[in-house]
Amino acid sequence: MLHYIDRLELPQWYDENIMNMMAVNPTTVHLYWELAFGQWKALQQCILVLNLYDVPSSVSEECEPRLIRSLQLPPYTENWYFNDLQPARRYQAEIGRQEDQRFYSIIKSNIVYIPPATPLATTQEIKWRPTANQVVAAAGPVRQPIKETVQELTESMSFYMGINKAS
Repeated sequence: MLHYIDRLELPQWYDENIMNMMAVNPTTVHLYWELAFGQWKALQQCILVLNLYDVPSSVSEECEPRLIRSLQLPPYTENWYFNDLQPARRYQAEIGRQEDQRFYSIIKSNIVYIPPATPLATTQEIKWRPTANQVVAAAGPVRQPIKETVQELTESMSFYMGINKAS
């Protein structure tokens, strides 16, 4: 049985229409896609266009995604990097064909959130306090002292620590 596994290989393509985008760093996304063979064949004479959109993150902003980049794809391209993007934004890509000043969508990617370029700064130090047998984060002073001692904690965790209380 194992000798068959040695000969198995992943297929070069899965004959599906898929498009995925992922964040590489705060200013770059990587986009890859696969079009089914029939789709490639039908589009072989078309000029494919790749569009990148800035997607609003809330309802209060404009509702429609804003086109920020558009480029003509070289034939048989299966992936693309977009560099020099704005950090802390959401992006989506789309491939389609351009005909008579109209864009006809073929496939869209997932929406990706690009992280901020710098760590988030907080003005308050987060302190931990116990509440009803749970520990939660609280911004502000600790109001209740921790009543458990190391001995009480050790006794309550004997099972997890591998201590047999019966012996």
